[in-house]
Amino acid sequence: MNIASIEEIMGQLQHMSVIVLALMIVEWGILIVTNYVERKKEGVVSIVSYLLQSIPYFLLSKVLIVGTMFLLYENRFFDIGFQWYMWILGYILYDFTVFFVHYLGHSVRFLWCIHGVHHTAEDMNLTVVARGSIFDIFLTPFNFIWLPILGFHPFMIFVIEPIARLYATLTHINEKVIGKEKWLDKILITPSIHRVHHAKNHIYLDRNYGETFSIWDRIFKTFQKELDNEKIMYGIMHDKLNSESFSDVQFLMWKELWVDVKNAPTFSDKIKYVFMPPGWNHMDGGIMAKEYRDKARLERS
Repeated sequence: MNIASIEEIMGQLQHMSVIVLALMIVEWGILIVTNYVERKKEGVVSIVSYLLQSIPYFLLSKVLIVGTMFLLYENRFFDIGFQWYMWILGYILYDFTVFFVHYLGHSVRFLWCIHGVHHTAEDMNLTVVARGSIFDIFLTPFNFIWLPILGFHPFMIFVIEPIARLYATLTHINEKVIGKEKWLDKILITPSIHRVHHAKNHIYLDRNYGETFSIWDRIFKTFQKELDNEKIMYGIMHDKLNSESFSDVQFLMWKELWVDVKNAPTFSDKIKYVFMPPGWNHMDGGIMAKEYRDKARLERS
């Protein structure tokens, strides 16, 4: 495989966003007609969020993303070719990076204000894929922008990344369409496994960070299967956030972070509010996801 053939593949992948958007709208329409979607405005908020978050990518991607990637490639550590096994290695490294960045998105509060937007939906369907923060450009590019320094040509990444995103899109499909696939769970992030990730049930909190492979969650002990007797409740642990309100979805968590930082008694506490996990507070340390999970497991046992 050479640069010319890779460019041809990239050209074909450019239509993927349109295909994904079409799939979202079709599934959403079917779910509305069958009265399975309870919050019909959520899909509108998700798609509007997608359109707005695309603007900074459109305006800045060639400078901030593509330019940086080619600069890193010019100073690469290794000369990596286009052999088939290098494509596999590139995909694996990309997937691990997504796992790591995703973990940080749940573990650092100001990053959660960006990534948490994706979790605000209380119905699960393909439109949830479009539900992202308008500040997403400051987080998601780190999934892949560094790979050229290792020797992976940016064009390889521009093929790997949309293929991985397409797979990630399908993991958001509604449970009425695809149920559990227990035999696939051992290798891949299936829709069932990813539904757990979107749950606000205490026992499911902050589990299953992988995008394609479930191996990372198993290695780092963040894996949780969907339990037969624990119905998934989607969304985030927030009593005041309206998942059908664009302003709530995009800005409420930022407003609350600002209030906490402003009211923190010491400079050290102000910094901690920014970088500690969601749930932390300066008074008693707060209750974070692990404590909720441990208590839920104890109650089940």
